[in-house]
Parts: sequence; structure tokens; C-alpha cells
Amino acid sequence: MWAFTGISIVNAIPSWLGSTMAINIRIEVDVEEGIGAHTSLTRTIIDYFKGKIGLPELRVIVRSPLPPESGLKTSSAVAVALIEAIKTRYNLKGIDTPKLAAELSIKAGVSLTGAYDDATAAYHGGISLTDNKEKRIIDLRNPPEDLIAVVLVRGGRPRVDLGSLKRFETLFTEIFRIALKGDIITAMKLNGIAVAEILGYDTTLIKKALELGALASGVSGNGPSIFALAKKGDEGPLVDLFLRTGETIVAEPVGITRL
Repeated sequence: MWAFTGISIVNAIPSWLGSTMAINIRIEVDVEEGIGAHTSLTRTIIDYFKGKIGLPELRVIVRSPLPPESGLKTSSAVAVALIEAIKTRYNLKGIDTPKLAAELSIKAGVSLTGAYDDATAAYHGGISLTDNKEKRIIDLRNPPEDLIAVVLVRGGRPRVDLGSLKRFETLFTEIFRIALKGDIITAMKLNGIAVAEILGYDTTLIKKALELGALASGVSGNGPSIFALAKKGDEGPLVDLFLRTGETIVAEPVGITRL
């Protein structure tokens, strides 16, 4: 089974209100009965189903083009894809995959909020706008047309004080309102710059990307990956800029694929 990765529109840590744009980079997960190595997240998910339905021990095979702890929603994508793989293999019904992924992400210690916005976008595609505390979808919509995302891929998040984001609840609530009103690009721009500044990331590349014509640029998730959003056809200078620094991918936003 598979799930989408994504880039941030609004970080949910400050106000529990989050928004994510799914991109066409997918993570695939397969399961087979047997013993294998696990991360805290896959172990927590397997143990949940073992306790719930007497699931046997499972080996989990993850195929990801992105590194972990990148800010590109890989943990949520793994959680969603793994739950879907288990549901399919054992013909399980009545499971809300994004909600369960969020709950078990908190239990596994890989997310402060559960990243319900990330899990929703990973499962459905499109743009999610969610209340992560209530695990409620406020809106699910298709992305604007003709956009392209250029991403400087970085893994292994450095030590950052995520709690510092909580001091800016009012700011991020307002950014969420901007996104909810329909101005996704402005919300992404404000969020990306604010997260970078608050968490102490170097903003040189972000500023340069904006100077080169990016519609929005900033840190995705809690970093360290950096994105730049552009109109299709205008991404060339941004690709060149990011390639001079490290691994760079070009991805497209995806519309809603599952309801």
C-alpha cells in the first residue's frame, strides 16, 4: 500500500490547526508475517493491531525515496500506508486510517500533535485543513492548478526547540485563517518563513528563492527540508539554486484521490 508525502501550509504545533499539501512522492509499505526490525512507529502500530485483533507478528517493508525526519511528512505517510496494508491483508473494516495514524503517532512519540493534517493529506491527497486536537477535518480541497514544488531534501532533523513554536499561537492561527479563506500560497509563505525563523534555521536560501520568483518558500514541517513553490515553467532557477546546496527533487501537488 502507499501514501503521499507532502509539504506544509500551516504548522499545527502552535495552535493545533494544521494544513498540508500532498505531493506526488509516495511511500510504499508491504507487510508479511514474520519477525523483523521496527521503528517506534511501526512497532506501535503492529502492537495496536496485535492487541485489537490478535494480529501475528509482522515484518514491515518500507520503500521511501525520502529520508526520515525531513519535514516532508514521511512518518505520517508510513503510518497511513502501514495501516492500509494491514487493513487490506486482513480484510479489516470500519477503521478511520488518518485518525488512527494520528493517535498512534502520538503514542509512538514521533509527533507532538499527531499530525492529523499530514495523515489526512497522506491518505486523501489534496490539501487538508484540520483541527489536530479534535482530529477533525475542517476542509479538504484540491490544490491550485499549475504549481510545482522544488524541495531541498534534508533528513535527520537537528535538535530544535519545537516548544518555542507554541509561543506563537496567535500568529499561526491567523495564518491558518488565511489558508482557510483560500489564499494557500500566502499561508505557505508566511508559515515557511516563520517556522524557519522561530526554530533558528538559516533563511539565506529561502530569501534567495523568493528573490528568484518563488511564490512561497520556507521550511516544511519542523525542517530541515526547504521548499520553494512556483508556477510550472518557472522552476528552473529554483532547481539550480537548490542543487548547488544538496539533493533536490521536483514534485507536483496532487488532487484528492481517496474519499
